[in-house]
Amino acid sequence: MLNALVLSGGVALGAFEAGICAALEAEGAPRPDWVAGASAGAVNAAIFAGNPPELRAARLRQFWEDMAEDPVPGFSLFFGAPPDGLLRRAHNRAAALQSLLFGRPGLFTPRLSLEALLGQASSLYDLTPLRRRLPELVDFDRLNNGTMRVTLVAVDVATGERLVFDTAHGTRIGPEHVVGSCALLPLFAPVEVEGRLLGDGGLASNAPVDLVLEEGGGEMLCILAELFAAAGRPPGNLSGSLARAGDLALGNQTQRLLEGHARLLRLRESLHRLAALVPEERRAEPEVAALLAEAAPPARATVLRIGYRAPPDEAGAGKLFDFSRATTADRWKAGEEALRRGLRKLAEAPAPGPGLALHEVES
Repeated sequence: MLNALVLSGGVALGAFEAGICAALEAEGAPRPDWVAGASAGAVNAAIFAGNPPELRAARLRQFWEDMAEDPVPGFSLFFGAPPDGLLRRAHNRAAALQSLLFGRPGLFTPRLSLEALLGQASSLYDLTPLRRRLPELVDFDRLNNGTMRVTLVAVDVATGERLVFDTAHGTRIGPEHVVGSCALLPLFAPVEVEGRLLGDGGLASNAPVDLVLEEGGGEMLCILAELFAAAGRPPGNLSGSLARAGDLALGNQTQRLLEGHARLLRLRESLHRLAALVPEERRAEPEVAALLAEAAPPARATVLRIGYRAPPDEAGAGKLFDFSRATTADRWKAGEEALRRGLRKLAEAPAPGPGLALHEVES
């Protein structure tokens, strides 16, 4: 059986899937043979695959804790996490505003220039700090030459083409590929790699689960970290409406990919049954042979989709930039707990039949 891990994009929400990765490593099984990611998921995937098993959780925690900062210095140290309710909402929104105004050390900085002030810059922020930081956290030789397959997704901002960088297909992934997968317009400028301008992978497929499912073979388990919940509470204000729009757009994007693969498996199985009825003498005919080439024996794909559902006190549309220590820690813990609940759910589920079996848990 092939075991795959798919990590989606979501800026600061990526702390949730970092917790999933840490818990998966602590559980010891299933060991991913393949990790795929886009945007923040590309960063987590690179750190996960670019370190030996005993260092993966520590490197992920190092990255996310270095990103975390209180809007009021020392707040968490002296007072702990703010209580739920009005104070927590204010704290989270202040943290998001802090990131938008001043950036995040080791991740991005604002473009403070006359060109930016006049609206003539290509982006609001600069990802150079992330480009410099990645080699400290990722052994790119291990990432490219290890036993774990790595796939990162970006988009060509000129042609709109989805670009797939895959170590199994000869790509040597470097920091520039990871940063390019994070370059969400207009926040971050496109990154030039091999003569092409790369934009955020989420603009093409925020959770590139289709790549894994299409090549997964006869039997596979895919753990999918989904940072945008398609189902959620109706918004009560403008900020909530903006956040809900993102959840709907990206969460439904993933749902359509899963539904499409389920249909594909059913079609291939039907063609396989039909092929048994074709007389042997007709199998070599070009038109018949072309159709039979699409047939496949019954395949089983099990997907465990672990979804992040933002709690009521999160910062609405600003949740993507809430790097406060309390929120980062909460998201990490939620990811750990959701992964463990998901594995228990898989253990209790009946043996899957042919086709795609989807199991879902949420934080």
